Amino acid sequence: MNDPTALFVLGHAGTGKSFLTTHFVRRQREEGRAWCVLDKDVVSEIWSGSMLAALGQDPNDRDSPLFKAKVRDLEYQSTLRIAKDQLDIGLDVIFPGPWSRETASSALFSVQDLGFPPQTRLRHIWLELPLAVRRQRIVDRNDPRDQWKLDHWDAYTTALKRPSAVQDGRVPVLDASLPIADQVAQLAALVR
Repeated sequence: MNDPTALFVLGHAGTGKSFLTTHFVRRQREEGRAWCVLDKDVVSEIWSGSMLAALGQDPNDRDSPLFKAKVRDLEYQSTLRIAKDQLDIGLDVIFPGPWSRETASSALFSVQDLGFPPQTRLRHIWLELPLAVRRQRIVDRNDPRDQWKLDHWDAYTTALKRPSAVQDGRVPVLDASLPIADQVAQLAALVR
């Protein structure tokens, strides 16, 4: 058995992380390779909204200081804990999501910091897409958790930064405006 891979599909909201992940996993399955998909929003959606409501916040909030201080890290920690079990049994795991704090702190580049088995192979990709396209995708998906972003678009986009790990080349960039087949092929090459 090969060492398991933890693949982080990174990027800002609306870049197509989940879309690419779905197409990639389907293609990999056709080739006989199974992946566990761990989207932190899916992992935490059952409890995080209830927790926010109990704290007196909008259950769809994903951007307030209270969310970032009290809930955000629990969502990511829950995702990593589930991933550890999957990696321990040799299953490859893919993580579509921003993982911004973990990228900034370099924790995303350390199996020890992530709590993963030492034999885990870490792979990362950053999706880039023009801001206008990302905004339209956010509008089109009509997720109430995106409302703050849309209501405060200028403030939201001003705060967006390309992580230093992307700028210095530790994380390769994938042009998310390419045809999906090309994106899937690039991702497949990354995990070979």
